[in-house]
Amino acid sequence: MKKRLMTCTAAFLIFSGCGLPGPHNSPGSTGTLGLQNSSPEEINSTADTLGDISLLPEALLNERYDQVYKSLSTSFRSQVTKEQIKELSQSFFETGDVFNIQSKYAINDMVDYVWVNPSGSKGISAMADQDDVIWGLQIVNLSAFPETDSAYTKQEYSLPFKGNWFTFWGGNNTLLNYHYDYETQRYAYDFLVLENGASYTGDPTRNESFYAFSQDVLAPADGIVLEVMNDVEDNIPVGTMNEKEAAGNYVIIDHQGEYSILAHFKKGSISVQEGQEVKRGEPLGMTGNSGNSSEAHIHFQVSDQPSLEHGKALRIKFKNGLDPIKGQWVEG
Repeated sequence: MKKRLMTCTAAFLIFSGCGLPGPHNSPGSTGTLGLQNSSPEEINSTADTLGDISLLPEALLNERYDQVYKSLSTSFRSQVTKEQIKELSQSFFETGDVFNIQSKYAINDMVDYVWVNPSGSKGISAMADQDDVIWGLQIVNLSAFPETDSAYTKQEYSLPFKGNWFTFWGGNNTLLNYHYDYETQRYAYDFLVLENGASYTGDPTRNESFYAFSQDVLAPADGIVLEVMNDVEDNIPVGTMNEKEAAGNYVIIDHQGEYSILAHFKKGSISVQEGQEVKRGEPLGMTGNSGNSSEAHIHFQVSDQPSLEHGKALRIKFKNGLDPIKGQWVEG
């Protein structure tokens, strides 16, 4: 399978975030099925599969476990049994459960689906290829933090880029936003660039192949630069990750007591200095693939402390009423 953004090796997760300090390297939640991916050439040719992955919630609710299991890729089936799917489903689903599609998008020849029940307490996600073979599945109880969900930043922020970007992680549940379960990064975003449904062209081991690499990163609001890291190598080949310097190259800006944190810059590209005053939209540097990142992208959050490891992430009040979630395009 072609590599997908920010995949780490955490057990029982399809995606595990962009690998910033702390929670991004944690194992998945109890009650989650997942896989470690293998080659993209592997195709499940077994008959009597679901055929249409949009029918997955209905199939699980109606106990069509044979169809679900036969729809899994061969590598997935080598790691999970049909009985495990049955046991998890029977303990999870209740009579009358309904799941509505919340996000669906295609990237790098795969399609990602997220379904959530009306109360937002349960969710299902699946990753399938163009032949409707399932390469990843999560069935989870969803946490909710309504008090902080409704408490936005005091300042208004702009997107830290120009042009059209894709929201890879963003939203108020863990299936839309890996960061959500962790207080320090709960309302963080990860953005990347797609063209024709792909994040790269050519050799996927080269950073230069990725559309997001070397794009300008902009100050999201007026402020004073507090901290800069600019000398962490970009990961070569793409797919290797630097867990020891998880944020890679980064900029932290003070916006009158709220702190924007932008991470994974290209080595040596940051053009601002600590103590410098910056204006909204001013270039800070260029996107890279430094730190615990599996391909070029922008990590952006606002926190109540100037730290990725301490304090609380704040829900961002964007200019123009933006409130992006996973799978949505946004224009800076």
